[in-house]
Amino acid sequence: MMNRRNFIKDATAFAALGAVAPFANVSAKPLPAIPQQKAEIYSFSKLFQFLNYDELAAMFKESGIDGIDLTVRKGGHVEPENVETDLPKAVSAAQKHGITIPVIATDILDPNDPLTIRILKTALDNGVKLYRFAPFPYDYKKSIPANLETFRIRMEQFGELNAKYNICGGYQHHSGSNFGGSPWELWEVIKNMDKRRIGCIYDVYHSVAEGLHSWPNAMRLMAPHTVMLYIKDFQISVIGKNARIIPCELGKGIVNFATFFKIRQDLNIDAPYSLHIEYALFTADEEKSLSHVEKYKKALVIMKRDTDTLKRMMQEV
Repeated sequence: MMNRRNFIKDATAFAALGAVAPFANVSAKPLPAIPQQKAEIYSFSKLFQFLNYDELAAMFKESGIDGIDLTVRKGGHVEPENVETDLPKAVSAAQKHGITIPVIATDILDPNDPLTIRILKTALDNGVKLYRFAPFPYDYKKSIPANLETFRIRMEQFGELNAKYNICGGYQHHSGSNFGGSPWELWEVIKNMDKRRIGCIYDVYHSVAEGLHSWPNAMRLMAPHTVMLYIKDFQISVIGKNARIIPCELGKGIVNFATFFKIRQDLNIDAPYSLHIEYALFTADEEKSLSHVEKYKKALVIMKRDTDTLKRMMQEV
């Protein structure tokens, strides 16, 4: 909970929709820095699961996205049990539209689960370079240090497995009660591991939510281990003693992206971006009343708006 925050920000409405292409046509001397505009931009597919693989790839391409951060998990674009048949279909659709699927978001928790092996082998066969773990839950019958040691051993096992399948496992630090709620927990576990096999997915949204003022230190700490940068924004609503985080349009929230991009530049964090749209694409009424084509068009406008905002912020560094 964030009731210690001493400010109020309300959620904002969606920006006015602009015209889109017809549905059928969518197809210092500072330290040496990685040019921000050359970093690849992927986008998370979670809110776009109403689209089939071809539609998803067409929309992401039209939005200016380089690749898909695809959900390969229960209820996702690809059900884990169907990974051998469905992931190749998604990859083929992406290739058709000139983009890639370099990363997948999974439910993977156990290196000994046969389904884990099936997912990693299929990822290898289809050019996926990075997968995201599911959150590791704490066992509060044990101390936090004992939990961290358990997670370290598990990550070492995953590191060996990832080497076999020439892939990297990325752990997203996510505010809350699971392991990695604070990036410092994650650092303690992976600090001595090979970044090519085990890395941090640095989420600026959750880093700010967890450490409103200290998050730049967390970003600097995780920089040598960062394999992907999650981009999203939020506002905070406080009513009495209750506070909640409200995802919002990129650039309309409290995340200080100027500081974020400056740190990335100064530390040469060589990692792609994954743009996450976490706020609702449609109102409850629109969910019921809009046709599939109308939903596609509105979602495209929102996706392109946030993509353009991200590219503008990258250029401003």
